[in-house]
Amino acid sequence: MKERRLIPNDWQTKIKWNVKLFYFINSKRNKFLDKFYRYFYLLGKSYSLPLFLPIFYIYGGEKAVYHVSISLVITGIMMPILKYTFRHQRPVKLLKDVFLLEPVSLKSFPSADTALAFTIFGVMLFYGSPIIILLFSIYALLIAFGRVYMGAHFPIDVITGAIIGLLSAYLGKDITNYLLNNLTL
Repeated sequence: MKERRLIPNDWQTKIKWNVKLFYFINSKRNKFLDKFYRYFYLLGKSYSLPLFLPIFYIYGGEKAVYHVSISLVITGIMMPILKYTFRHQRPVKLLKDVFLLEPVSLKSFPSADTALAFTIFGVMLFYGSPIIILLFSIYALLIAFGRVYMGAHFPIDVITGAIIGLLSAYLGKDITNYLLNNLTL
């Protein structure tokens, strides 16, 4: 097996399982997944939100729309704060032999796309039927896996993004309940 070398020093490259898991996922190329992720990754971007809002309205009414909106604001505030606090570089800047399937910019840690997907999934846990919850969990996991597969993030980026997304969903629930019980919207 060809030995891969790290380029500059970075805290994420010092976590051996993080680098090994990145290479394990990113180096396994598959024509179907390459084509699939060229389009599916767009569902992890904030501009895909209009596709999800009607589903929240159907399953939880206005309260669910408020809940997901507030939760996404929390996620949206946390992401740039963390990205510019840690200033972690993308795998393509730190490692050799990275397969990159999309242009990347900004910082890597944590994964904002994963955080968005897990925020959406986390909020749906409160409103969806079991089948909808299953579909949203698959969606969130596919986005998270895709971020590493596409070469945009290390595994620890997506794990942290998923945790932030779920925490935002739970915090958003409390804020939504408070606002609906104490204020007239």
